[in-house]
Amino acid sequence: MEQQEFLCIEPAYLEQFFCDGSKCGGSICCYGWQQILDDAALARYRALEGEDGEKLRRGLVYLPEAENFGFRHKDDHCVFLRADGLCGLQKKYGAQMLTDVCAEYPRKTRLFPHDVVERALCVTCPVAAELILQNDEPLQLVKRQIQSTRSKYFLPSGDAEALVELNFFDWQARGMEILQNQELTLNQRLAMLLQELAKADEHLPWGRDASDVVWEPWPVAKQADFFCRFVRGIEDDTAKTAAYLELVEKVKVQGFWEQAAAQNLLWEKCEGPYGLMLENYLVNEWFKELYPCAVLGTYAYNGLYFVVQWEIWQFLLLLELTAAEKAIDVPRLIRETAGWLASRLNHYTTAQNVLMELLRDK
Repeated sequence: MEQQEFLCIEPAYLEQFFCDGSKCGGSICCYGWQQILDDAALARYRALEGEDGEKLRRGLVYLPEAENFGFRHKDDHCVFLRADGLCGLQKKYGAQMLTDVCAEYPRKTRLFPHDVVERALCVTCPVAAELILQNDEPLQLVKRQIQSTRSKYFLPSGDAEALVELNFFDWQARGMEILQNQELTLNQRLAMLLQELAKADEHLPWGRDASDVVWEPWPVAKQADFFCRFVRGIEDDTAKTAAYLELVEKVKVQGFWEQAAAQNLLWEKCEGPYGLMLENYLVNEWFKELYPCAVLGTYAYNGLYFVVQWEIWQFLLLLELTAAEKAIDVPRLIRETAGWLASRLNHYTTAQNVLMELLRDK
């Protein structure tokens, strides 16, 4: 595998990250989903000689729906996952034996022209989530030279000339600046973000669509309805989501919170004492997902798409706070709900289309 050098723009926390399956038991990257093999990895596995090679190849399975090979699973986890939560292939052969997806996750890397990349971590990984959310400082970007043999796995950033014309990098930085303005509440920051993105649209090729930016914090009943429709749309039948839906029904019978009471509860339990955790998640998602060009549409529409994710997250936090029968570990709650949201938005293939359709119908 040939090494390539890149100028990497990334959050400073990435320097501290290394995969440690002993902390999570491989509970995310090795459970519940198939790791598809890239061609180079498959060639390495086919070339391995002797008994070790035969044993490795017995752990592969052809997946007709993907028209490619993946790792065999047993009890819903990869057969190479060891009891201590570490990868047996990496432990025996080193990281060079891993597939691209196994080697790179939870990193998400975007490739720009001139060998420039942007890279961040996904909070769906518990180790990454702790680094991102429980950082003592606001998220900061740094520039580093990195080397990689896996650039084929990097995501294309889009049309380079279009990004320059749209002043993408300036607006990416401006969005982060607004989200990190701690003189404002998070709702005030998001409202300011939408207002400035609407102004940006006036000077961009598509012009301004004022209807895209009408947003006031939603009443809890509206959050609940949107959440349930989103879950149905992505066909999420996991146990955790089923528990959320059951709790929604219980709260609905009791009556939803008044908006002022809900915001006070969130401030008292979450945003007041742990506002930096919430902020760092939002800033990380803004940077990682290529906002304000994450979805097709105006900058203002991208902003609205981003803000509605915050509405879903607030609702999850409220549900969990309401369900708690004793003192609750709020940092853990923030990590877990952020992980639930990010996994749906980043790993469910229909999530983007469902969310966009719901926004059009809102």
